Amino acid sequence: MPDFRHRIADGMARTGDRLRLALVPMLFALLDVSKIQSTLAFEGTHFGLRLGLPLSVVTVWQFVSVPSTGVSVNTGVPIRFLPFALVTVPALLAVQTALTAGYFGSVRNVLNGDPSQFVENSRRYFLPFLALTALPYLAAVPAVLGTASATGTLGGTAVLFVLPALLVFLVAGYLFYATPYLVVLRDTGLVAAARQSYALAVQGGPYASYAIGFALFVFAVSPFATLVVVNVPFVGVLVGVLAGGYLGLGANIATMRFVADLDPGSSVEASWPSDAPERAD
Repeated sequence: MPDFRHRIADGMARTGDRLRLALVPMLFALLDVSKIQSTLAFEGTHFGLRLGLPLSVVTVWQFVSVPSTGVSVNTGVPIRFLPFALVTVPALLAVQTALTAGYFGSVRNVLNGDPSQFVENSRRYFLPFLALTALPYLAAVPAVLGTASATGTLGGTAVLFVLPALLVFLVAGYLFYATPYLVVLRDTGLVAAARQSYALAVQGGPYASYAIGFALFVFAVSPFATLVVVNVPFVGVLVGVLAGGYLGLGANIATMRFVADLDPGSSVEASWPSDAPERAD
């Protein structure tokens, strides 16, 4: 199989005439208001490194170490705002789900050389991606409500849950990073895709190698992305969002093709041109 460098280069090359899809990672980056606030409020010079996996739509924030100091924004959410959140959060989840489902289905179309069919893909895969999008929020509800009842706000002592949650996230991220790709490649439900992702993960081999390669790719890009986005006021964020859209689309295309290569049940593998020129001797 091609090595990671060939795969990521192939993914970037395939963005070509599908650059409109890059609007999705750009929009997701703009909607991550807390990171934008933290970046714009930071004063001084900041450098940092990141690691990451292509768990969903890859945006510029996957490559940027967002500063955690020098921010005056209060992130606590008073209990009286919970009814408002109960209305807005489901609406935002629905929009995010529709965009993510359409995006991943269209990335699969890129590999086949078919039209994107964004709206059709959004409808077709909405339910599995709704579950996939909502799971992180649902997992956080017990911790958030427990913290809120003790402190009167959603924040404060929530830091006590950060380290255990981070460990769970890292393990789950490795085991299931192929899940959204398998949903569209196999045209299947979330549970079946997650089971196949888990099966590939425990086998290690190329699945583990790609995870390591992607993490190192993020690690290599992150100091430069952080330097520009955080340390160049306003303009850095704008440049990062635009460049991150292109980079994220290429990364998602590369990962989609890798998972299709690895998974024997993929419906698009046989339709690809030969990889012979990319293979190592």
